[in-house]
Amino acid sequence: MKQQVKLYVIRHGEAMPAQALQGDAIRPLTPFGEQEVMVNAQWLAHYLNAQAHPALDLLLVSPLVRARQTASVLTSVVQTKHEQVCTDITPEGNAEQFADWLFAELQHLGSQVKQVAIVSHMPFVSFLVAALDKAATPIMFPTAGIAELTLQPEDWQGHFERMAVAEPPQ
Repeated sequence: MKQQVKLYVIRHGEAMPAQALQGDAIRPLTPFGEQEVMVNAQWLAHYLNAQAHPALDLLLVSPLVRARQTASVLTSVVQTKHEQVCTDITPEGNAEQFADWLFAELQHLGSQVKQVAIVSHMPFVSFLVAALDKAATPIMFPTAGIAELTLQPEDWQGHFERMAVAEPPQ
């Protein structure tokens, strides 16, 4: 049986405007951004438990502040076996090249990896979904949105399943 990997592509939560801080890389989450990440992290934890695989095997995180903060909130709720900062998944990252690397890396890691998450930014997350599933067009990601894909690393194929967005109470 071929290896299947569930991939959760997560956009960071709402962040402070770049103009206020004079730098995109240092933008932190807003209080609302932290709330929306927490709500979506709780949804993901519940979903993983329902799948009888309650932990992420691998979490790849952009080095930018808002993505690292999103990952911190996520890992406070979702058990994560291995977390790695990845400089290739910034807003300017090349989604096609990263998709190729991801398929090769998943083949290398083998069957012990079944659940993977990526925390990144627009437009990278949108282009990544389209690069992994050639039948999908780039989609708009709401902040803290989670796209679920099923990957078949041996065939270098992915299938977009759905976008999950849980809204925090106002």
